[in-house]
Amino acid sequence: MRYFLSQCEYKWTHAKKSRMENMWVMRELGQDLWKQCNQPGFNIVLVRSNSQTFPGDMYCRCDIYVDVEDSKAGTMFAIKYSDYAKPVTKVQ
Repeated sequence: MRYFLSQCEYKWTHAKKSRMENMWVMRELGQDLWKQCNQPGFNIVLVRSNSQTFPGDMYCRCDIYVDVEDSKAGTMFAIKYSDYAKPVTKVQ
């Protein structure tokens, strides 16, 4: 199942799985949620687009999702982070 966690904005030069991008995402999620999302059975998905508030040619908006396997850990994640993690439903 996929959950929407948050979004952040930073320069395009920090994008594409660089160390700086990871720092921005970790800052947005917080250390506890960041560590949880980097465990086996969890996969962070970053969707980048042009910034809505800053010049789009220099800044990107990053929507942060996590894909969670259907398991006990996935159920505990949904309960523990219910204030942050919003389930994403598939649009047909």
